[in-house]
Amino acid sequence: MDEINKYRELFFEESDEYLQTLNDALLDLEKNPKDMSILDEIFRAAHTLKGMAATMGYKTMAELTHHMENVLDLFRTGKLQVDSQVINVIFKCVDKLSEIVEDLREDKEKEYDIGGLLKELEAISQADLVTNQEGTTISYENIADEMEESDIHVIQRAMERDYKAFAIKVRIQDNCLLKGARAYLVTTKLEQRGDIIKTIPGPEDLEEGNFDREFQLIYLTKENKEVVEDTIANTAEIESVLVEAIEGIQGIEMTVRENLVEEVEEEEEVREDKKTHNINQSIRVDLSRLDRFMNLVSELVIYRTRLEDLSQNHGIAEISEPLEYVGRITSELQDLVLKIRMQPVNVVLNRFPRMVRDLSQELDKEIDFIIEGEDTELDRTIVSELGEPLVHLIRNAADHGIEHAEERLALGKPAKGLVKLTAYQEGNRVVIMVSDDGKGIDPDLIKASAEKKGIDTKGMGPRDLIQLIFHSGFSTVKEVTSVSGRGVGMDVVSQKISSLGGSIEVTSEVDRGTNFIIKLPLTLSIIQTLMVNVGEETFALPLSIIERVVKVEEGEIIESHSNEVYIYRDIAVPVIRVNEKLNIEADGENNHIILILLGDQYYGLLVNNLIGQQETVIKKLGGPLSKMREYLGATILGNGDIILILDVGNICKKDEGDLIE
Repeated sequence: MDEINKYRELFFEESDEYLQTLNDALLDLEKNPKDMSILDEIFRAAHTLKGMAATMGYKTMAELTHHMENVLDLFRTGKLQVDSQVINVIFKCVDKLSEIVEDLREDKEKEYDIGGLLKELEAISQADLVTNQEGTTISYENIADEMEESDIHVIQRAMERDYKAFAIKVRIQDNCLLKGARAYLVTTKLEQRGDIIKTIPGPEDLEEGNFDREFQLIYLTKENKEVVEDTIANTAEIESVLVEAIEGIQGIEMTVRENLVEEVEEEEEVREDKKTHNINQSIRVDLSRLDRFMNLVSELVIYRTRLEDLSQNHGIAEISEPLEYVGRITSELQDLVLKIRMQPVNVVLNRFPRMVRDLSQELDKEIDFIIEGEDTELDRTIVSELGEPLVHLIRNAADHGIEHAEERLALGKPAKGLVKLTAYQEGNRVVIMVSDDGKGIDPDLIKASAEKKGIDTKGMGPRDLIQLIFHSGFSTVKEVTSVSGRGVGMDVVSQKISSLGGSIEVTSEVDRGTNFIIKLPLTLSIIQTLMVNVGEETFALPLSIIERVVKVEEGEIIESHSNEVYIYRDIAVPVIRVNEKLNIEADGENNHIILILLGDQYYGLLVNNLIGQQETVIKKLGGPLSKMREYLGATILGNGDIILILDVGNICKKDEGDLIE
């Protein structure tokens, strides 16, 4: 047992990979049912998963995967056609396997009822038997798959001597108790009038009855087709006989050669994979160790800054050169650990194609889902938090955005709707866009719904009205469904993105579609900040969202209705006095405006003085301080002072009365 426990983590990691492979490949197979390479990939993943589960002693997983293999094998042999109903059953099996893996990971031992799934899989296999029973033609391709060139030469020489070649399929009655004996009688009778070249299954399995109800063979004889049929049909307990004359050998020969070519290509691919593996070697690292590495580098950055401050204040020239060298090494270490922490967003995005497929069936809509830029990288911390908001956006796009086929056709659109998820890097930020070509967001409906809820919409244009969807509990949906429409979701998205130091904006056009644009920092661990004075306090602001810093006179700030504005590029920018929002007394003049761009909206943060830029390590706030939404965290300056880092997004929302305490 101790030996098995050593491999638990490896089992879970590899199981996750194979389950994801099954999900992705099944989606591809549904779109391309005749692509055998996809089917082979699915079969390999299922077979490996079964072997791993059996080795670890997880019998339920092994049993369910074994029955899945039986159905997949029917696909491979061409006995069963790929369709959505069968794929749905296999998806249910994959979901059950994922559930079992998660429970095992958390040491939740319980009994699983897989009887229903096994019955569904068995029903598919039985349906296949009925289909085969009703068939009237056969093919010798399955036999050709296992033939060797020596068999081909035998058939060629026999045909040259006026022998006929037949592909034969024999079905034994369902109530037959001695299948092997019946098969033996059939082959014995045939060999009295000719020669059997190949059988499926092989001779030993055939005699022992190790087959379902059918067996196939290639037969050489000088008798005609009718005599061959009568010879077999006169055997007791034979349900049906199908005989097809092989007019030429070219078809079999080509199939054999193609199989040989495929085997050679597969061997070459394996060799190439081994070469690649030798060049690009990698190891698995526990995430806790990676986090520990990051923390140590962060501490190194803090104390490097501390040494630089001491050297500057005390004028110690002797340590300037080694300190500069230490600073360079620290920067390289920092870049290295940040790159190690980076993960492609595909880690989150790979579950969405399956989700959209299930939603399209549940909502009875035709939806095409496209992902672009899945290799774009983000900090692991951000990637792990990104799933929830994206789920909300995609489900809303499918439910509220995409119309039913008849509605789309009436509007001159294609019957199939489009949901698109795009990710790309933009400077030191990553942009993720969720768009659809659906009905869009109607500002008039937003306005009517807002006024019912008592929200003042006076002076709001269409663009401002659309932004109201991010208010808590706001929804224009009249009917609550199992997918969405309960007035939760968009506010959750906004809060989550803001907590990650990012922003979200929405653009929409009625009957044309909607775009949600999320902008996130590349990392949340070590960032560039601007240090500012607010009264006698010092704060840090993330540099990535700062558009510009302007020195202003009080007269340039204009009173407008209930707030103050600053005119920037002919745009009235709301001015936020930071000292008032943080309840800090400001003795000096507030003469610097820091222009912040959140989505497509500018804000002006009014502060006393600027100190300068500095690289800072973000430390999370604990205890009661963690509930203060005005702060992203804290950092330690070179002189040892602890400085709070402002959450600019939440401060701006607080000015709009939208900060959740």
